Amino acid sequence: CDLDVEPKNPIVQTRSFGADPAGVGRHAAAWIKGCQEHFVMACAKHFPGHGRTTTDSHAGLPIVEAPAADLQQTDVAPFAEAVKAGVASVMPAFVAYPGWDPSGAAAGFSPVMLGYLRKEIGFDGLVVTDAFIMGGATAAAPEGSAAVAALNAGCDMLLYPTDWAGVVQSLEAVSPDRIEQAL
Repeated sequence: CDLDVEPKNPIVQTRSFGADPAGVGRHAAAWIKGCQEHFVMACAKHFPGHGRTTTDSHAGLPIVEAPAADLQQTDVAPFAEAVKAGVASVMPAFVAYPGWDPSGAAAGFSPVMLGYLRKEIGFDGLVVTDAFIMGGATAAAPEGSAAVAALNAGCDMLLYPTDWAGVVQSLEAVSPDRIEQAL
């Protein structure tokens, strides 16, 4: 669902259906329906959009300075189409959007942005983090703390932590109700 709008973007380019939000939304919806009609869970990524970044989130934490209203009108539109198409999962970006969440938290750690996904867009499926082996995942906190932050923000599943034992131990800081909700 990412838009390809930044020529210097090191991630999206060939991993996007283009720069037009409506076109990307249509293509993403068709892809989702095709996958899921054949019993393959589709994932819309990287919410709310990785297309404006110039930093590789595998190496560090990209920051997108665009205002929330601009992102919601353009970058988020394909994700709304994905949700309408019944997408099974959404992956938030390890990208910070201070114009949306002034805390500076990356989307996967932001209750503000994940709350928008759930409440405003109406997504009620699985929210899965991007890989914890990425620099953007642990730019602000070590893996254990980042895992707790992701779950408390609204993620349901953690992808590829390198320190499994440390992450499991850290999960004791997550309420049983939140763990149950994630399941």
